[in-house]
Amino acid sequence: MLHQVFLNLFINAIHAMPRGGTIWVTVAAKEKHLQVVIEDEGEGIPPEFLSRVWSPFFTTKEKGTGLGLGIVKSVVESHEGTVRIENRAAGGTTVILVLPVRPENAAWKPS
Repeated sequence: MLHQVFLNLFINAIHAMPRGGTIWVTVAAKEKHLQVVIEDEGEGIPPEFLSRVWSPFFTTKEKGTGLGLGIVKSVVESHEGTVRIENRAAGGTTVILVLPVRPENAAWKPS
């Protein structure tokens, strides 16, 4: 399911940059968590929509279903992680995922 999370986020970033641009991915281990930051050079999200982006069926796209970010949030939270989205000062969007890291011998138990 994490594959779907990253696929949705990359597709959104690509759609936000119809004339091309850069997508940055930064990964860092922080104590018992893994932080993944995905940034793009797109148009960003209008401030009045930031609180609604996780809502099912909310979209600003002409042909979008509005399910992508809702799926992202649901999957990340089912892995006991967190996700947030914000606009970059330089333009574009930043998505920050924080996922727990478990020892290799620890069994994962879904919520």
